Parts: sequence; C-alpha cells; structure tokens
Amino acid sequence: MSEPSSPVPPYARLAAALAVAIGITALTIHDVAVERGGPGVTCDELYHVGYGKRLVASLLRHGSRFFTRECVKETFAWSPDGPPVHPPLGNWVLGWFHWLFDPAPQELSQLAITPARFGTAVCFGVLVFLICWAGVHRYGLIGGLAAGCSLVFMPRLFGHAHLAALDAITVLMCTAAVLAVVVAERSGRWWVFALAGSVWGLALLTRFHGLLCGLPILVWIVWQRRSKGVVPAVCWLASGLLIFYIGWPWLWFDTFEHLRLYLSTSTQRTPIHVFYLGRVWDDTLVPRHYAWVMFLVTVPVGLLIAGSIAVFSNWLPRSPQARVSTFVPQMDAADFLFLGTIVFFLAIFTAPRVPVYDGVRLFLPVYSMWALLVGRGTQLIWEWISRMTWHSFRYGPHFVLGSLFALQAVGVVAFRPVWLSYYNLLVGGLAGAERLGFDVNYWGDALIEPLLAAAAQRANKGETLVFGPSLAPYQAAGILLGSPALAEKEMVVVGWPAGAKTPPKNARWMVMYHRRADLDQIPEEIRQQPVVSEFSCQGVWLARLIQLPASASENSP
Repeated sequence: MSEPSSPVPPYARLAAALAVAIGITALTIHDVAVERGGPGVTCDELYHVGYGKRLVASLLRHGSRFFTRECVKETFAWSPDGPPVHPPLGNWVLGWFHWLFDPAPQELSQLAITPARFGTAVCFGVLVFLICWAGVHRYGLIGGLAAGCSLVFMPRLFGHAHLAALDAITVLMCTAAVLAVVVAERSGRWWVFALAGSVWGLALLTRFHGLLCGLPILVWIVWQRRSKGVVPAVCWLASGLLIFYIGWPWLWFDTFEHLRLYLSTSTQRTPIHVFYLGRVWDDTLVPRHYAWVMFLVTVPVGLLIAGSIAVFSNWLPRSPQARVSTFVPQMDAADFLFLGTIVFFLAIFTAPRVPVYDGVRLFLPVYSMWALLVGRGTQLIWEWISRMTWHSFRYGPHFVLGSLFALQAVGVVAFRPVWLSYYNLLVGGLAGAERLGFDVNYWGDALIEPLLAAAAQRANKGETLVFGPSLAPYQAAGILLGSPALAEKEMVVVGWPAGAKTPPKNARWMVMYHRRADLDQIPEEIRQQPVVSEFSCQGVWLARLIQLPASASENSP
C-alpha cells in the first residue's frame, strides 16, 4: 500500500501534516507546566534536566576547549571512572530548551523543569508531523490524519510528551530512523541509504533503543534487496555508526573501553521492582508476557482494532462476491517493517533475563509504529463505509468515522494529567486494572501541584515534607523544584528513608503516590494515617497527603 487510492498533492500532504503537528504541539505545551495543571515532576526529570544544563553550560564556557580530553571527562562522566548513563543527544535537546529560559546559564544548581518540558513537547510535535506526513503519503488523507492524531489518543505516549525525559525523544528518533530507510529504499541510491543511516545515528545518540531499532532495519534492507543489499546496508550502517561516534565526544578517547562500559552498564543495573498480576517482581523476573499484555491494555481499544485490521487485511478473502475484499490492498514491504519493528521490540522485552519495568516506557517506540498501522486500518475502514449506501445523509461516512475516532480521545480527557496511569476497556479501565493487579502510578506524576499546595497550606514555613516511595536521591529535589507552593513556603522535601520505621524528626506531613511495587517501603501503620487530601482517577487513589503521627515524628532520631 505504497500509494493511496486517491493521491494527495505533495503540497496538501505537507500542509495537512504541518497543521496537525502545530495544533498538537500547542495542545501538548498547554499542559507541561506543573502549576498550570501539568503532570507532577517524575522520577528522572531532574537528572536529565541537570545533565542537559551541564552540557550546554560547559560548551558555552569552554568554547572549542569543550572537545579536549579533560573537558570531555569533566562534562560527560558522572564519576571518575563511570560512564554517562545515556548518550547525550536527548539531554542536549532538554538542555538547549532549558537555556532559552534560563536567567543563570552557568549556575548548575539553578534548574527549572518546565522549560525543558517544552523541548519534549516540540519533539512530540515533530513526531506527529513525521507520522502524519508518512501516513498521508502512503495511505491517503484520512489514513494520514488518523495516524497523526492517534499519537495523541494513546495516553501513555501523550503523557511522556509532557515530561523532561528521554522517552518521547527516543520515540521520535527511532521512528525517524525507520521512516528514513523506507524513503531510501524507494530511492535505491547508496547515498540516500547513507543519509538514512545518519538518522539512525541520531537514534543511537539518544538512547540504547537506537541499537534495538537498527536491528530490524538492517534485516529489512537485506531482505528487500537480497544480494544487492550489501552496499546499501554497509552505507547505512557505516553512516549511522560514524554519526554516533562523532556526536558523542566521550567515545573519542579510549574508544573501545568506553564503548564496552556503555554497553555493559546499559543492561546491568540495580533491580527495579515491578508490580504485575498482584505481586512484586524484580525487573528481570517479570513474567515474559508482560510487554505484550501491557501493550494490549494501554492502547485504546478502537486503535487496537484499526491497527489489527491493517495487519489482518492481507488474509481477507478476495473473491468478487466479498463486499470488502475488492478494495483491500496488500500490505507492502514498508508496512511489514513497521510491524516487524513492533514485534521485535516486544520480543526483546520478552526474552529471559532482559529487564522490563515502569509500565510501557522501555518499549514506547512500539506505539508510533502502531500509529502507522492505525492509519492504514482507518483508511480501509473509511473506504468500506464509503461504499455503503447512504440514502439521505451525504456526510454519513464522515459522521460515522469521526464518531468512532472521537471515542478514542476519551482516555486522554479522562486521565488528564496522569496519562501514565491509563488502562483501556479490556481490563475495565484504571479501576479494573487495580483489581487485576496492575500498578497504577509508577513514576510519581500523580504528585500534582494542588496536592502539594494543600501540604504547603497546612505546613509551617521551612517545615519538612516527607514523600514516598522514594526511588532515587534526586527525586525529592525534583518535586520541590517543580512546586511553586512548596518553594514559596521554603519547605524541605525528603524521601522516606530506606528501611525506616518512623518518619524524620518533626515531620508532620507526607505525600505518597500509589506505586504499588514499592509502597511497602513505607510501614503500613504510616500508610494508614488520616488522609487530608487525595487525588484519584476513576475511583482509584493515585496520590495522598497524610498527617503523620506526632509521637513517631517527634521521637525519631
């Protein structure tokens, strides 16, 4: 299905994709600020914002000396012998957007979450543009618009577009790498494959997932061109690796040792707890169906159906008597690349001993690939209902398809701003997911400003606010940084101490988010204290403000 049945002029494709992308970017930006109704500050955001500012500040301060061995070691390595956790491209994006609004670019201790979130929102807008443009080009106007809009209707993906982290940027780069090689295949020229490889290099520079998306691409190139695929594959591979090397100065020195460190530390880390099917697992021991199940229960059902129609249309009957078969085209090679990338990502996180955690975050590129299949399936649905008889209702097909698609937006509206807690109707929404034993809030985005403001209103100036579960040493600082109410009251935010039975001394208030995998690090008698304020969705509490027992806090050492 390389060309739509009714080709859309190139300028119309571009205009449609731009219009959708600009509108969705504006919609996303509207909710990035914590104090304006956006998600609470999540676990990793302060780390990524700090890393991004450090990169930009170092470049501005050192100029050409930025690329010397001493400066590279100082800027990129977080410990004398340890590697960076991730390649730098995503953090550069966050860092430069932070710099645009930064009154003190060289003061590394002065950070802000919201400016960096603008960078993620813009990257999400670029992703929408690419998906929409590719969908209009391949499937037609209806299919392309459906593909682009479906990215917003997937709450889990849309939620990550509001956070100053690498996940949405990773989706953009992996998707761009896949679409670039499709363009290169249509061209057939070696230098176009080299350009496509450069795009893949950007994915490598963003996160380890770039390597994952490169494997199905490489197999697809060879499969498509057989013996003639060697030169294109080599050009693509060499170009991507070259961009990866050039774009990460940390690899310029002690290259092979640094590369070994990066690859080993990308897969070896302290186990992270996962709550799944009613019990807590270490991330490498989660049942192997986790990724498949989580994908199926976190995509709106209508989008699952539309994408499935695209996949299974190849097996529909093609006899002249069949009402549908006469206009259903076969999936082409690019469609199989999209599907193959989905299957490969899910299969990787199904393999034994491969860590998987934090909901669907680690295999989020699957959602953008599925959006392309949604576009194809929606175009097929449109053609089918357009062939039905609409006697007196000229716009009947538009009304039917528009209504079906509008229903898919219910989750985005109902879960604002805790889109990362979304579950679809297959498990009965969030309430059903809780009953079935799924985690309901894994990253702390439910610690929204109204809840923190309620704590600040009751606390004394400079008082300590405890929060939990605490997953990282910088998480408490991120919560304080993102809350104007806590900052105005000059409060101190501390995570619940590991292994502690009582709260810190003189702390009277605590906020909890409902990460079931680690909630038991807080003693049950503390969790059962009176709830002063609560944020819930679909009848499930996601975050609470509780009053700590006076005797326990006063007697703590």
